[in-house]
Amino acid sequence: MEHLEHFWEHLPHILLHPLKDSALMLPILLAVYILIEFLESRNLTRFEKSKFLQGNVSPVFGAVFGCVPQCGFSVISTDLYATKKLSVGALVAVYISTSDEALPLMLSSVGSSPQSALWLLLLLGVKVVLGIGVGYLAMFLYPKFFKKHTVVAPRITFAGRQIQTVKDPNAASSGCCNHEIDNKKKFDIKHPILHSLKIFAFVFVINLIMEIILHFVGEDNIRIFLQSSSYFQPLIALVVGLIPNCASSIVLTQLFLSGSLTFGSIITGLSVNAGLGIMVLLRKNRPHSENVFIVSLIVICSLLVGYVFHIFGI
Repeated sequence: MEHLEHFWEHLPHILLHPLKDSALMLPILLAVYILIEFLESRNLTRFEKSKFLQGNVSPVFGAVFGCVPQCGFSVISTDLYATKKLSVGALVAVYISTSDEALPLMLSSVGSSPQSALWLLLLLGVKVVLGIGVGYLAMFLYPKFFKKHTVVAPRITFAGRQIQTVKDPNAASSGCCNHEIDNKKKFDIKHPILHSLKIFAFVFVINLIMEIILHFVGEDNIRIFLQSSSYFQPLIALVVGLIPNCASSIVLTQLFLSGSLTFGSIITGLSVNAGLGIMVLLRKNRPHSENVFIVSLIVICSLLVGYVFHIFGI
């Protein structure tokens, strides 16, 4: 009863925090989806076959793109993947290289602890290299697990991503929110606005649910959980990193900066910390077996690399 009274007392703050986080993402969502709509209306074919999005260099592009400290990019990347505009390698690279709130926190600590700058560079370097490596691994393994259901047009390949339907070249194509577009269609701003608002609503609901859970669990209990065992620390960091909320990356980073978390553990935790990207993937992408493949690959590789650093005492 006391916990419930405490909950109602703090309800305005509980609502405000996820609303703020979701609102910060909205301008980025709008900007990116407006750009996508513009590119689709001007030259759809080139956009869908972009070497940066679907070609052999897409994991490199994804890993660099994922370094931007904003969880909205993992959401956007997931949406592009679900609509077959992004390769599986690029998506995996984005998920691994993204760091959510870790980058701003480590940058803010450089003034008081110059050593933080070295750890930050090492962290980003490892995550980018890991993202690229696992991204290419995903592109290699994907065709072995998921077979083509139809024949793709001759001499057209989509790196690491199988196309399940073949469209008539003269037929209308699917746009950013599944509206039909063709080469004669003019730019229409209402589609990216509606699409951004839909994503915003979903993100807000997930953020609110996680905020309520964290309110009852408590960040202090998460810290105690992380520090409970040195040997299992990377595994525990992995569990915390999978929490789709910025609080998980904040807790992991603060514990690392205070010396309570090993470098291997933060590598594992932040490499699986794709924010709300995974939640959007589970909601939008089909088949579900594909989602299991992506998440499992990220979890296994992040845990292995984390334990390598952890065992060697780095």
